[in-house]
Amino acid sequence: MVYRKATEQDLAQIIDMKNRVKEQIIREGLPIWQHGYPLDSMIQEDIQRGEGRVMEAEEDGEIVAYAVFHPSLEEYPAGTFGSDRMQSFGRLMVKTAYAGRHIGQTFVREMIREAEQLGVDGMGILADACNSRALHLYTKFGFRKEGSAQFPYAYLDIYALYFHHAPCGEQETEETEAYE
Repeated sequence: MVYRKATEQDLAQIIDMKNRVKEQIIREGLPIWQHGYPLDSMIQEDIQRGEGRVMEAEEDGEIVAYAVFHPSLEEYPAGTFGSDRMQSFGRLMVKTAYAGRHIGQTFVREMIREAEQLGVDGMGILADACNSRALHLYTKFGFRKEGSAQFPYAYLDIYALYFHHAPCGEQETEETEAYE
């Protein structure tokens, strides 16, 4: 699999994948991604801003996963996470034919690496409490629930993963201070 920025040429494949993923969400009865979310125009804007990311099959170039990857303040209000110097991701989707192949895990790992290279404080994600597969994936990487809040589009849980330090406002332990 190849992790890379999405391009305008990928848009049709991404939108087709999104539509199929939404069909699967409906079949499973999950109350997520409602009221048209994510809109095709949102994905197009992600790509135009250079914030769309894809996982691509090496052998044939097929797009098998998509997510938006951006500074958290671009989509979420200040104070959503314990630090405003966070990178976040959203609209994470994996082509249904590739479910169970650890594509999401590889994708999240690559986004974490990219965020670490940017020198931000960590990564943040908002998630629906009913989306147990996504929550399992995020917590596997060390994302921790910081709370829940009502956003204009839904009531969501707030998860964050911090890199090498405590988030703003959290006390460091004596054990942590001894290593600095």
